[in-house]
Amino acid sequence: MDMRKIVIGLLLTISVLLLVIAAAVMDTHSRVARLEKRIDHLDEEVDEAATNVKRMMVRTPASDTPQQITPSKARAEAVAVEYDFGAITKQNGKVRTDFVIKNTGRDALIIGDIVTSCGCTSATISEKNIAPGGSATLTATFDPNFHEEPQGRFSRSIFVPTNDPNAPELEFTISMEIIN
Repeated sequence: MDMRKIVIGLLLTISVLLLVIAAAVMDTHSRVARLEKRIDHLDEEVDEAATNVKRMMVRTPASDTPQQITPSKARAEAVAVEYDFGAITKQNGKVRTDFVIKNTGRDALIIGDIVTSCGCTSATISEKNIAPGGSATLTATFDPNFHEEPQGRFSRSIFVPTNDPNAPELEFTISMEIIN
């Protein structure tokens, strides 16, 4: 009888140890999954920083540009430069908004290559050569499922280079909070 109690005690002890080990493995797996998501987000942040560095290096200060015989008289004017989506959900997918860029100058307004601050944000423009008195629509799209986003409110930027000597780059900002 005493041998049976010892064997049962050992089996119970081994079972408890196996349960503890299984719980530790599951906890470790959960932590690794969270770390992988965090690393993915940090990779995106590095990409964002690299994009901004490239953008800053390509942009030439107005004082360093060779003087044209006749400087551009294009004038870029944005009706609004910020838009707040408010609270959005991942389930509803991508959200979009439009910004209007007007040319109030006397020369054509030329739009360069548009850059966004993050891969989760994209932008297209309806017209890259805006005639005097004309306008173009800049469509900004945000994908909440692109990668893990930060908690709380955050914003992303869209950078639009122009040939307006007074506004060589327009910056548009979209803000949002992702909720479940």
